[in-house]
Amino acid sequence: MAAHQNTITIIGSSLTGLILSLSLVHHGLYHPSQIKLYDLRRPDTTDPASSSGVILTPNGLKILDSLGILSRFAHQCWLSEYRTYKNDCDETVRKTLIANEYLYGYKNHRVWRRLLLKVLLEKVKETGIEVLWKSKFEGVVREEDNRVVFKVNGSEETAGILVGADGIHSNVRKYLCPDVKPEYTGVLGVLSHIRWDAVKWPYEDYERACTIQGRPGALVLMPEDRAGSVIMVAMQIRMEEQSRERWDALARDKEWLSQYFRKGYDDWGGTARSIIDAVTSDPNTMYMWPFMRMARLDHWSSLKGRVVIMGDAAHALPPSSGQGINQTLEDVYTFTELLKAPNCKSWKKRLDFWQRLRQERIDAVFDWATNATNVQRMPQAERDELVREGKAKDANATEGFDDMRWLYRPDHDSKISDWLALEN
Repeated sequence: MAAHQNTITIIGSSLTGLILSLSLVHHGLYHPSQIKLYDLRRPDTTDPASSSGVILTPNGLKILDSLGILSRFAHQCWLSEYRTYKNDCDETVRKTLIANEYLYGYKNHRVWRRLLLKVLLEKVKETGIEVLWKSKFEGVVREEDNRVVFKVNGSEETAGILVGADGIHSNVRKYLCPDVKPEYTGVLGVLSHIRWDAVKWPYEDYERACTIQGRPGALVLMPEDRAGSVIMVAMQIRMEEQSRERWDALARDKEWLSQYFRKGYDDWGGTARSIIDAVTSDPNTMYMWPFMRMARLDHWSSLKGRVVIMGDAAHALPPSSGQGINQTLEDVYTFTELLKAPNCKSWKKRLDFWQRLRQERIDAVFDWATNATNVQRMPQAERDELVREGKAKDANATEGFDDMRWLYRPDHDSKISDWLALEN
């Protein structure tokens, strides 16, 4: 067999590409010398998305743990089991168990994105996988039955499989779906970070991870480190889609971001006003995030199966779902399991099954985020209207426990084994 048939090239060395490469080596599918990662950035490039943290939930944590990665940073994560909602009077109106270690194997872990990237890059380097920085992917030249030829930095390269792990604005996706672009969900978030001690809290054990609901909307608080000394504060509203130029202009307009956060200031309670004051005291720390998603794609892989996309390139989810990185981990896990399975009569059929399996899962997550998480972060009048119209669920109607088995304990293994049994 020609050497290129046993090689894999990954475009993008952010979370998706790094985790995929480590998974392929861990499961003995590729030797490190058979894997190449290309990335346009330099390793020290500051990514705005790295200015905040990511939530790792039990479904994703199990995969990281199996790869021997979780133990490298777990001690630096904020751990949580509950989702807490408070009103303007600082009363807890709902505290729901969502990520119990006994039920699901893990508590939720929140970690700085930049820290997770650092850990993954260190592991990739130790493993001996090559990362080629400042490498511009310029498109697929041609695809054959057992290889794909593509261009990077003006030179032609060859691989058995080419994986696009290059994010929501993926260049690899243009080869599969040239006319598809990310869709704006109609929700805009503005985020900042404050120190916990910058706010005068009404009592000592005020929950550091909570959502404060008021008439103007909701303030989402999320600790970013083990001690909870730094807190992400986020607010989101519905907003009409803007041109890319307008989005860029708003993102640079720190005064506009500050006014956005202070909208309805007098209608908030004392604690919320104190938080808003802390955020807006330094507008330069604020940034905005128009929540985007990918519409259903016809193809996650090419006709011959030599080009594949995954992660945000295939199915970007709004960040309010808290499942972006976790669904990427599921992509990697299921892709790896299908590569591992013997008696591969048709690699393309496996890829098509993989897409159906993953798309069903992504649809369920998006529906949950849209009808639950996002609704609880809207102004009170909008929340009530959506519930009355039957367009959203009244999350406050259920007390105490959200059964998250559907999300945290997916049955990937049985579905894959059942399909393989029928196919082979």
